[in-house]
Amino acid sequence: IEGKVIVPFVVGKDGSISNVKVARGVDPSLDKEAVRVVSSMPHWTPGRQNGSSVNVRYTLPVTFKLQ
Repeated sequence: IEGKVIVPFVVGKDGSISNVKVARGVDPSLDKEAVRVVSSMPHWTPGRQNGSSVNVRYTLPVTFKLQ
């Protein structure tokens, strides 16, 4: 099974990742793995607006390819 899973999520004010969902999936097993990988990423640098940290919605494509 190969394909690209589109995963939107929110990077919080503290850099934590939350609200991980699947916008466009390929297969239930790949969708579950993409959510697991994105959820387990280390903290990101939070977005800033007018000098203060803000929540930012981000969409990440996760590509699965057999080699």
